[in-house]
Amino acid sequence: METGEVLDGRFRIEEAFDQGGMGSIWTATETATGRLVAVKVLRLDSYTQGRFSPAERVRRRVELMKRFEREGAILEELDHPAIPRLLHRGYHHEEPYLVMEYVDGVSLRELLDLRRPFPFGAAVAIAVQIADALGHAHTNGVVHRDLKPGNVVIAAADGAVKLLDFGIAHLTDPDATRYTALGATPGSAGYMAPEQLRGRQDISAAVDLYALGSVLFELLTGEKPFEDRPDRNKDAQHLEDPPPRVRDINVGIPEDLDELVWDLLGKTPADRPAGVGEVLAALVGHLPAPGDPGPDPELHPDPTARYRLRGGPIAEDAGRVRPRSSLRGRSRRASWPGRGEFADRIALARAELDSRGPAAECEQLASVLARAVSAWGPGEPAVVDAQLVCADAARLDGDTGRARRLYEEVVAALGGSADPRLAALVLEARIGLAECKAPEGDLRGALADWHEAASETLRLASPPARLVARCREVALELGERGFGAEVSSLDGRLAAL
Repeated sequence: METGEVLDGRFRIEEAFDQGGMGSIWTATETATGRLVAVKVLRLDSYTQGRFSPAERVRRRVELMKRFEREGAILEELDHPAIPRLLHRGYHHEEPYLVMEYVDGVSLRELLDLRRPFPFGAAVAIAVQIADALGHAHTNGVVHRDLKPGNVVIAAADGAVKLLDFGIAHLTDPDATRYTALGATPGSAGYMAPEQLRGRQDISAAVDLYALGSVLFELLTGEKPFEDRPDRNKDAQHLEDPPPRVRDINVGIPEDLDELVWDLLGKTPADRPAGVGEVLAALVGHLPAPGDPGPDPELHPDPTARYRLRGGPIAEDAGRVRPRSSLRGRSRRASWPGRGEFADRIALARAELDSRGPAAECEQLASVLARAVSAWGPGEPAVVDAQLVCADAARLDGDTGRARRLYEEVVAALGGSADPRLAALVLEARIGLAECKAPEGDLRGALADWHEAASETLRLASPPARLVARCREVALELGERGFGAEVSSLDGRLAAL
C-alpha cells in the first residue's frame, strides 16, 4: 500500500500510522466527505515466514485470513460509542483491509507513563467507559481477550474512551469456529487471566473482567499488580499469587473500589464479579459530578470533562441507536434474562444514562421491562429499579407521558412501604414526577411534588446520595424558574447532608 492510492474509489491513502506484527494501519481520506479514517491492512506473510513447510504456510495463511475477516464481522455487529465503527471492508492486491473510524487521541499507556499516580476521577471515568464497552460486547457474545492500556485511546476532542483491536476476540457461542493462536497464547503479558495463561479454550467474558482489574489496578496505583522478579516471573504470579491490595499502595482509594479490584483479580472466573453490571454498579458512584473541578495539574485529553461539564462534549455517535443482532443470526434480545442478567442490564442502562444519556442499553432494558413486571411483580426491588431507569430514559428523550406513567406505577406499588430502601425508590419516583411537570409548564405541581419528596428525604436515616442529588437538581431548576424562595430552606438542609 502506498500514499496516494485510492481504495475502491472511496478512500485515498495518506500515510502509515502504525506497524504491527499482523499488518499495518494507515490514515486515509474518504474522498466524498473529506473525513479522516483508519485503514487496517493484513500482511499475509506476517505469520507464514520462517521454517514452515509449504502445507503449513498455506494453513497459516488461510487461518490468518479467516481471523481477520471475523474481526471485520464482529465490528460490523458492535454498535457502541466507545468502539470505533467499521466503515468498509475490501481487498488490496489480494490482502484484506478494514476501514474504521479514526480516533485522534492518546493511548492510555502513554497517559499512564506521563501521570503516576493517575488522577482518581479520570481513572474512574476511563474505567466506566471501558466497562460499558465490554458490557456491550459481552451482550453480543464477544470477548475482547486483549484489553490493555495500549488498546485504549482517549480522544483528543472530548476525552471519550475508545476500545481498540478486536483481532483476537473470542465468540462465546459454542457453535462458533475456533482458530488457533498461531503459536502464541492469545492475549498480552501482564493482563491475561490465569485461564488464558493456561491455554484454556473454554474461556468466558470473565477474562475481560480480569484484564479490567489489571488496568484499573494500574490506574488507581500507578503500578501493575505483578512485575517480573529475579525469582519469579509475572506470569507465575498471575497464576498463583494473590495481588497486592490497592489501598496498601494508595491509601486514599475508597474501600469499595479496593474490594472491586481484588474481586476482579480473582484466580478463577467464579471468584470474579458475575458480570460487567456489578463492576459498573461499584464504579458509577465515584464518577466526577457536574461542577467538580478538573484534574490538577490539567490532563490532556481529559476523560472527566464529559461528566463534570454540563452540556459538555459528548461523542458524536453517543445517541445512535441501532437494533442489535446476534453474530450468529439469532436475536439475543428475544431471550428472557434470569435475575442476575436482569440486574446487569439495569446497571448497564443506568451507567449509560449517567455517562452519555439514553441509548442502546436503555432500549434493551425497556424491551424486557413489561415481562419482568409480569414475572416478578411490580413491588420487586429489581423491577422498580428498572422502572425508574426506563422512566428517566423516557424523560430525557422527551417522552414525559411514558415517564410519568412509570413513575406513577412505582408510587402506586410501593407508596406505603416501611422498608427504607423501597421508600427511597418511591421518593426517586416522586422527584421524577416533578421533573416531568416542570417542562410541561405545571410549575406549581412540580413544586408540590418536590417539596413532599425533599421533606421525606430529610426524614430518612441515611438518604441515598443519588436521591439527594436529584432533589437538589430539581431545586436548582425550580429556583431558576422563579421559586428560589420556596426551595431555599429545604435545599439548604439537603446541601448539609
